[in-house]
Amino acid sequence: MRLSCQWFTIIDTTVTMSEPLSPIFGEARPSESVADMPLGEVVREYIRLYADGVSHTAKAKRLDTDRFLSFLSRHRRVKEIDQLKVRDWDFSSTQRFVDESLKIGEAPATVSRRLATLKHMGRVLSERLSGFINPAREVKPPKEQPTRPKSINAGEVKEIMELARSRRENKGGFISLRNEAILALLLDTGLRADEIRGIRMSQVDPRLQWIDQVRTKGRRFRKVYITSKMRSELATYLSAREQELKRFFPKLNPAIDSKLPLFISVYKASASDTRSFDMGAKTIWRAVRAFSIDTKLHPHLLRHTFATDLLEDSRDIRLVAQALGHSDVRVTMRYTERGDEEVAQALEKARNKTKN
Repeated sequence: MRLSCQWFTIIDTTVTMSEPLSPIFGEARPSESVADMPLGEVVREYIRLYADGVSHTAKAKRLDTDRFLSFLSRHRRVKEIDQLKVRDWDFSSTQRFVDESLKIGEAPATVSRRLATLKHMGRVLSERLSGFINPAREVKPPKEQPTRPKSINAGEVKEIMELARSRRENKGGFISLRNEAILALLLDTGLRADEIRGIRMSQVDPRLQWIDQVRTKGRRFRKVYITSKMRSELATYLSAREQELKRFFPKLNPAIDSKLPLFISVYKASASDTRSFDMGAKTIWRAVRAFSIDTKLHPHLLRHTFATDLLEDSRDIRLVAQALGHSDVRVTMRYTERGDEEVAQALEKARNKTKN
């Protein structure tokens, strides 16, 4: 088999899968040709294709694979990661990685995420490399007590929106208005930071009612609704955006505008490159964090707030799943979890009602 940086697309179809040592209790092994491939190179190519970016998901995948390769080099007693072969990654080493991560004090949620990265990488390799068997497929994540994601209450939402409005009125300028609009749209739609950063004007319908073809974390596309209250705020922002863009495009036409992002950054922007107007991932986070009062804000906290509010108002978990873009409603079920005090209060209320 030839091995190159393009091994994902160049596959030797003559490789056949070796038989497991035992169909029930034995550990399945990759074919000899695949087993001899350098594991470090395989992982680097996976990272290039699936985690070559600045998003938090991409950074997490890179961290997870780095941690695993470091562990595996110690476990296999090799000095350099590049000495590892694909054969060194098996079910036993994956399970031991999970156990050791928990032993050194990593949170179960973090360990579960690291395992999810390995499972995804193994699945990708098994689909693209004839003779590769996913070593992480049967490894179970640590069991943890499910908790409801943290959110902020209506009073806190009102406070941060008043802070955003006050700063915009006092400071003025386009950036203050843009950041206020980002904050409001995150709360209105539950979009992820990367999703809102990637929206182009071509996706926003003229009535400002829908955002089409929003790409989710799972590489699917969905349609996102903008409420009537948010539309007026968005219209105000878009008017200021148009004036800001006229510095670069004196005659801004719909064809050019459609390629530009909804939320623009003009720092080092160039009229010759529409992508230069994209906001950086860190810029989105800094814009949201700046509105923190008591609780440190971040985009995903606003997404949790959106989900929690929608569930309490609608009592419809499937509706919330669709609004969030979850493909599996079980992910959305996190928002139905209740704390011990809430359970206690509900029980007291139920029992007292029975007595009366």
